[in-house]
Amino acid sequence: MKTKKKSDIRGGKVIQGGLESRFSNTTFSILLLISVTFMVYSRSLFLDFTKLDDSIFIVENAQFNSDAKNIGVSFHRGLFNPTKDAYYRPVFLVDFIVESRIFGINPAGYHFTNLLFHIFSVTLLFLFFRKIKIPPADSFLLSMLFAVHPVLTQAVAWIPGRNDMLLMIFFLSSFILLLKYLEKPTPLILLLHSLIFLTALFTKETAIIIPVIIGGFSVFYLKCGWKRLIAPMICWIAAVALWMLVRSTATLSNEWVSPSVMLHTGIDRMGVILQYLGKIFFPVNLTVFPIAEDVTLMWGILALAGFTALLIYSKSYSRPLTWLGLCWFIVFLIPVLIVPKSLNDQVFEHRLYLPVIGILIMLSQAFPFGGRLNPKIKFAVVSAVVLIFSIQSFIRTSYFNDPVTFWTHAVNGSPHSAYARTLLGTKVENPADRERLFKEAHVLDPTLKNLNYYLGKVMFEKKQNDSAAMYFRQELVHNPVSDAYFLLAQIAFANNSLDSAAVNLEKVIEIDPINPQANHNLVLLYYQQGHLDRARRVLHAMQLNGMDVDKELLQMVNKK
Repeated sequence: MKTKKKSDIRGGKVIQGGLESRFSNTTFSILLLISVTFMVYSRSLFLDFTKLDDSIFIVENAQFNSDAKNIGVSFHRGLFNPTKDAYYRPVFLVDFIVESRIFGINPAGYHFTNLLFHIFSVTLLFLFFRKIKIPPADSFLLSMLFAVHPVLTQAVAWIPGRNDMLLMIFFLSSFILLLKYLEKPTPLILLLHSLIFLTALFTKETAIIIPVIIGGFSVFYLKCGWKRLIAPMICWIAAVALWMLVRSTATLSNEWVSPSVMLHTGIDRMGVILQYLGKIFFPVNLTVFPIAEDVTLMWGILALAGFTALLIYSKSYSRPLTWLGLCWFIVFLIPVLIVPKSLNDQVFEHRLYLPVIGILIMLSQAFPFGGRLNPKIKFAVVSAVVLIFSIQSFIRTSYFNDPVTFWTHAVNGSPHSAYARTLLGTKVENPADRERLFKEAHVLDPTLKNLNYYLGKVMFEKKQNDSAAMYFRQELVHNPVSDAYFLLAQIAFANNSLDSAAVNLEKVIEIDPINPQANHNLVLLYYQQGHLDRARRVLHAMQLNGMDVDKELLQMVNKK
């Protein structure tokens, strides 16, 4: 008796036997995905910090992470700064608090967790593809392309890249649960879906887009009547309301970005979509610290033309998944487009972690996946691409090996980035290289925060005090660095300008009241000038601030 070919809910045929039969075994597919992903990214377990934010969250925040009470605090503060930050990422902060109990400040543990998050994301993606009735072999191959794609290397190899992985984990988990709910509505599944969606909101505000994507798939692809979505919609509204309420209590910066500014920024950065598209189809111009100025549009234009031709050839433009995939890609890129340059001017590749799934969904409907190509040939062609991508990702992982390696690749990949040259300058040991990099950065952007301070320090170390003072003063125009005032005080003292030295030391203490060296030097300077009342006021302030006061200095000032 012959077995009939099964049809999916969209009318597409599922081929029995051969590759489809093999990959219909979910356990086999998942184990193979996990094995390949682990092999490709295994060297990430031996990476150090890059000193791009990662050391801030783990090393500098070690004291914050050590207190379990700060789990609650994380929901009421900004990401980088408790009160002067526009980024709200409580789940991200909580994750480091929890992991610090296990790994301390050892980067290896956090890299291991990043790899686990990526493996979990790949597994969920495969299950999601199967849930929306993409054939087993195609689901496997598309998930494998995602697992090893070099454009996502930064998300795995760079510790802070985990936030996009966490968002994807919560997003796909909630999506799969909702699909189960639509198949067989139960309060427990709806509750779990809602809680995971709420967690996604507290992971990244981009999650507010999730109901749009889920609703689109449910109505236009699964042909689910809108009435069946009433209960989920009520839960989505409640979750968003709760998220907004808790977020409103957080001590974030009050910087308001008007809709007109976001619109202008979005129009100005439309080319970023082409840049990202080019990196997906032709990952040959990747960099660890990309800026739009240094990413060519050529590959994006070729990718757009080629992919459009592929969709037309495959006649997939009439299929709902094609348009839903396109919406997925664009909608999840909107936050990247509208973020003002004052907040973030980089076009980081890890931000493609969720948008790239939209392209994969579209690809599932086009040649070679949506066509009539022989399954074995299709498997061979896609496997060749997977092999190339795997080699690229394996090599690119080493770019995140340590700060010098990372920022060297950043400079090479983004030659117009003053920030990359500045950060590399702070990491190299050779003084001549340090000065060269700072001066090159100064040509690109003389107003970059801290750059003039770094140049001033270089000149100060070379005993070129006039040049050092000039750079320090330029820095202080927009950035009151206490160390710059302190070094200006030393220069003034060397020039016997005691009044100027006193003024600069006063500035240091104004910014950093418990700076022991500045307080001590100011007391001595006042004593030397005969301003005993001022010296005693500084000593008294030191005592009030709980600072150690040199007894001989105290006796010397009070005695006279």
